[in-house]
Amino acid sequence: MKKWLCLPLMLWAATFTSCLDDGDETVVLEENHNVEGVETYVVSTSESSVVEYSGFRLTVPQGAVPKNNSGGDGRVAFSLQQTNEMPVALPAGLEVVSGTNIKIEPMNFTFNTPLTMDVPLNGYNAHEVTLYRFSDALNIWEPVPFSKINGDGTASVALIELGQIVLVKNNGVTSSLGGVHIASRYLQRGYYYYLTLIPTNGNTNNIKRISFSANGQDLYMTNVEKGTYRVTVTRERRDALSAASGVIEYLNVGEKNVYNSLVVGSGDFSTYTGWTEVEISNYGWTSGRPDGAWGSATTTYGTGKFQATLTWVNSNGSTVDYDLHLYGPDFHVYFADERSENFELDRDWLEELGNAVENIYSISDNFTSGTYTVKVHHYDGALGKRYNCRVIVDGVMVKSVSGAINTNDQFDDIYTFTIN
Repeated sequence: MKKWLCLPLMLWAATFTSCLDDGDETVVLEENHNVEGVETYVVSTSESSVVEYSGFRLTVPQGAVPKNNSGGDGRVAFSLQQTNEMPVALPAGLEVVSGTNIKIEPMNFTFNTPLTMDVPLNGYNAHEVTLYRFSDALNIWEPVPFSKINGDGTASVALIELGQIVLVKNNGVTSSLGGVHIASRYLQRGYYYYLTLIPTNGNTNNIKRISFSANGQDLYMTNVEKGTYRVTVTRERRDALSAASGVIEYLNVGEKNVYNSLVVGSGDFSTYTGWTEVEISNYGWTSGRPDGAWGSATTTYGTGKFQATLTWVNSNGSTVDYDLHLYGPDFHVYFADERSENFELDRDWLEELGNAVENIYSISDNFTSGTYTVKVHHYDGALGKRYNCRVIVDGVMVKSVSGAINTNDQFDDIYTFTIN
């Protein structure tokens, strides 16, 4: 039976009501016409969910949301929105398919296992378009492989991190790309398999290309640039993404050279030729999650009636210490004063490498009347480093902004709201 979670929205001295589908059925995220923003949907470690937005269908498998610091169920607030932002230009010759420039949050967050997403092809064939995801770590658009073509005009992909994605018309630019295939004879029923390719050349080691298959079906990965890759295959014992994973194992296959161009067929990927074949064994599997292929899972952080999250990526030779600040009527929460009566900073990142995060959330719903302001401060380190800051109030993402601070000790104003 479907149940509804209704939350009051108390912003700008007005009260509205928003209803979120909290059952097992598909959740459709839409623009909220009462406030600036879109609905969010919270999924815990022990839950699975399907979230739809503008033709995109994101499936969060049970167990994909990492646990919290105490080892209990973590919670992640998902949001999707269209954007006109282009952090950097796409590769020359590529053209954006209208309505497919989407920001999916949380940003710079590594899940415990991959999420899957059905991407609307908007009437194009799979070989005519490519999905790209923006990499904050490398400041480039990276291609996201298709895993299968669906009969409803979508193609499926796997993502271990979310972020900004865009579907582009190839216009012949990517016709020389290759593809990787694992035949069904190597894949057992009752498992989800994930193939991960990591380039072996220099700075592109952070790019992770992932594809998936289920229940003994052939595994395909398209849109693979020619080159040499480190290959890892991971499998989870589960019959459906909504079911708990019985076991997770991985197999390091070694290096594989992708040198063939993929030749388009007349139907789904089984009709294509030119695949680079990967053979795997049913022996030698290592128990556990493949951190070396997927990166360490992000420990979940606090959520509440209010949540502000700041993220960025620190890489070798380019690190920064940004700080998140919340100014309230009678308090100021930041790294030097991490807790007030109703709010807490539970994640403070300095200049360590990796996916950086700072998070302030409400530990009580009894907000003091007055004005609240979220700011980002450049404390130290590299200038011009891109960040993303998302603010959620009462289940509505009221602000999501990407920016960069080019002056040391500068504050960026992110969002201000008033509660009466």
